[in-house]
Amino acid sequence: MKKNFAPSAPYSRRAPSPPALEVRYPLMRRRAGSESQFVLVPSYENADAGQLTAEDLSIITGNETRLIAENKSADWRYEDRRKAQRVLDFLYVGPVTAIRDLQFLQNEGITMIIIVRNTRLPSRSLEMASQQLGIVGEYVEVMGTQQLIHNLPKTISTINQHLLHVYRSQAHQCTLDGEMVVDPATFKRGKVLVTCESGNELSPAIVAAYIMAVYGNSFESAVQFIVVQRFCVSIDASLKQMLCTWGGILNARAVVSRDRGPVGSEVGARPIKTAKRAIHDTISPEDHTPDQDKSHMQDQERFCGREAFAPFHDVAPES
Repeated sequence: MKKNFAPSAPYSRRAPSPPALEVRYPLMRRRAGSESQFVLVPSYENADAGQLTAEDLSIITGNETRLIAENKSADWRYEDRRKAQRVLDFLYVGPVTAIRDLQFLQNEGITMIIIVRNTRLPSRSLEMASQQLGIVGEYVEVMGTQQLIHNLPKTISTINQHLLHVYRSQAHQCTLDGEMVVDPATFKRGKVLVTCESGNELSPAIVAAYIMAVYGNSFESAVQFIVVQRFCVSIDASLKQMLCTWGGILNARAVVSRDRGPVGSEVGARPIKTAKRAIHDTISPEDHTPDQDKSHMQDQERFCGREAFAPFHDVAPES
């Protein structure tokens, strides 16, 4: 049967896809003395106020105001992909095989290992590290990006609570003002190693999400900060989209935290709106004049003069 219609414009039958998210990976070594773009500054803006205080954030970050990443891309070797690299002073990323290097774990002072996996099989290397070095082990079960973003708040909270626990277990109360302090000569900071099968996808994505939550960076700058230190990181489009969504969640949480007032106070209490007002409801009857009506309808002028678009048009049948 011949069709007597044709499309007015090109179209596709597939479902719409999200736009591609590109991350520019720096390849050149940063010049000595130049202004570095790989700098992190702790920010309490995206922190969960219900679980983390400003004092806790200071303890976790070691009270450092700026953290500069060392660009290792120029000296990167293929064998380095089998090792774990330090991304933050207290956070490492690498493949799950790096757990077997007990000497590395001991030298770096690793106190917790997080394994991101899509299988429930236990890791013998993690059990050995826990028995010989007393390292705490945690598993993050991931069957897809949807489950990964669901587990991000819990995973980030697990890292923060472990770092705070290590600090408080070595702190003692000062006799002068009651503040909890540690002895710098004997204090050993908590350090967390996040691993996955390759160390190039899932574990860097979690570390990037952590940087976005604790330091307030965008997903692009967070990934860049990791790549310059572990050059083999390769985050696919679905993980990039997940990190972009995570950034939106953090921004929304920050807005809600700023706007939230004390419960039951006049600041926090807001009237409940039952319905959205129509444009004519903004004009009172006594003040209704033709001039005011025009001022309210000026926005409709941008729709004037537009031709109607029909997705299909008729075609004459062939004789």
